[in-house]
Amino acid sequence: MSETTNGAQTVKLNFTFPVTQVNEPVLATAVKRFGVQVDIRRAQVEENVGGYIMCSVTGTDEQIDNLVQFLKSAGVGVGFIGSDEVQAY
Repeated sequence: MSETTNGAQTVKLNFTFPVTQVNEPVLATAVKRFGVQVDIRRAQVEENVGGYIMCSVTGTDEQIDNLVQFLKSAGVGVGFIGSDEVQAY
């Protein structure tokens, strides 16, 4: 996790999408709703299989918390990538 000058931080997250969410704009909706910046680092998503998106997310603690809760409530798995310094969700 790295802190920026405006109180925002960057965390590396892995989002796992079930087949039912592959064709839904869940991540795009969350980015617009919570005002976070998402940098996709790697992804593999297939319509009949599901998939994952590994990314860096930049925002305040509150923005990231809200993003994570929104995605989980939509059925998306959320996991952290990286060090133990990052708050667990």
